[in-house]
Amino acid sequence: MLEYVSVYGDILNDFSSKVESNLGILGQRDSGKEEIIFYSLLLKKPKKGKILLDGNEIKEDNANNIRWKEISAVFYNPYSMFNPIYNIASHFAEIAVSHNIGNYSFSLDIAKEFIKILGLNSSILEKFSYQLTPLEAKKVSLALATFLEPKYVLIDDIEFGINDNGRAVIINSIIDLESILSSKFIVLDNDPAVISRISDEFVVLYRGKIVERGVNINEVYHPYTLDLIRGEISINHLGKGCPYSENCRYSSSKCKEKEPEETRVGNNNVKCLLYSWLK
Repeated sequence: MLEYVSVYGDILNDFSSKVESNLGILGQRDSGKEEIIFYSLLLKKPKKGKILLDGNEIKEDNANNIRWKEISAVFYNPYSMFNPIYNIASHFAEIAVSHNIGNYSFSLDIAKEFIKILGLNSSILEKFSYQLTPLEAKKVSLALATFLEPKYVLIDDIEFGINDNGRAVIINSIIDLESILSSKFIVLDNDPAVISRISDEFVVLYRGKIVERGVNINEVYHPYTLDLIRGEISINHLGKGCPYSENCRYSSSKCKEKEPEETRVGNNNVKCLLYSWLK
């Protein structure tokens, strides 16, 4: 199991979560969700807290063995995953050889299978990253991330450089991969529709803090989650007390003085004083 224990970062503030199924992390780009990828791969160390994989803390001495094999990621800008002087096939080979999985020929055979699953022609393996369209780059980065069938695959916002049709194609590609791989997917996105199609559970982040968590994004209660779904967020200030108190239509003086505790509302856990009477 992958577990985040009171993780603090530049934006993240006491992020704690257990990943037991496909997880969606919903939030805007200043929510801190991008930091989760860097900390999970230990490309950057959190300021406080720890991340556990099967009960063992991810540290510098085991991070290289964990990357790609146990935990992998697709970054917001997929082109950042490639070295422009090597063709796509070489990227698959480097992962396989560095983890003692097989040689160049073996890695190429497996890569062709993943490329085919994602609806690409195997000839794309001969190309260089700068020759790929944004949609192709996103698909190839998905293939790289799932190549060794890691336990966990983190995927940052899928919108980079692609239109609505392209986004639908990527969502369907992820669903296809979920159906054939044992990997659990952690999708970090600002679009509730993406989260609803890909994830079994969800966490909502606002300015680094979890404000709601549940299993069905169509059943939500926190004012921030509701505003995000409605597309009605006009300002994005960090409030005192409740982090959403400066933006919330229901905000009171008490909201600006006290950070709410987690309350069970329906099937969700919500941090909002509107529901404090349920305690």
